[in-house]
Amino acid sequence: MLDKSLPLEDLDEAVRQEIWGLPSGEKAQDRFLAELWRWWDNMSIDLLLGRRAGVAVSQLKVFVQELRDGYGPDSLRTTVLKSDVSEQDIVQHATGRFYDQMIAVRYNRPNLRLAVIDYYRALKQETEWVDDSLIGLHELQAFEENLRDEWARAFNDMLDDLSGGVGEYRSESVDDETKWRAGKELLRTLLESTKVTIRRHYDDPFFARGKRHELAHRDNELGIGWHPDFSDQLEDLVAVVVGGPAKV
Repeated sequence: MLDKSLPLEDLDEAVRQEIWGLPSGEKAQDRFLAELWRWWDNMSIDLLLGRRAGVAVSQLKVFVQELRDGYGPDSLRTTVLKSDVSEQDIVQHATGRFYDQMIAVRYNRPNLRLAVIDYYRALKQETEWVDDSLIGLHELQAFEENLRDEWARAFNDMLDDLSGGVGEYRSESVDDETKWRAGKELLRTLLESTKVTIRRHYDDPFFARGKRHELAHRDNELGIGWHPDFSDQLEDLVAVVVGGPAKV
């Protein structure tokens, strides 16, 4: 204990006064300071365990600058980490429309698990950004529209390839294995795509992957799919769930 030290309850405000360039908005500032304290806690633990001899001022300045950059108008911060996703979260979300769509194209089990993690992280991350006033709903809507546009072009190209480039795609003219293999390739290609980003300087790939899964979780009007016949398949599934006749 040092004489005349600030009481613990005054530390946040003292640090807030010393940091220039804080993001606008109380929630964003609280998030900024929470990340700064988390970094400092890790440094303190390393010092106590003898893993580092000290913390240079330059290290603190670099971290604060990187943190500040993440709150700029063209960027965002990833605050929902993969390690934050529990086994219970995975089990709870490993179901539903987006999951069935991956099963329909024989997506492998290890990647199914990773897809559920991306889906959950994207949902939670989006909620945190909106709650902290770090992003507007109009930005999210524009991002989703761009993802749908990217998917529509790739999906139409897939159907064109399946039809042999002549005439419209006819489901009965293509065998089942060819269909699910084409759908799996579409899924893989788009999940690897980094062309569409929510902001110019934010390209953490988990978010776009997770948002694609979210779109695949929606109904036919607003949703996307991987299997060439995904729309009919989902209608059949709904018909079974509500107890009605499946579409013939």
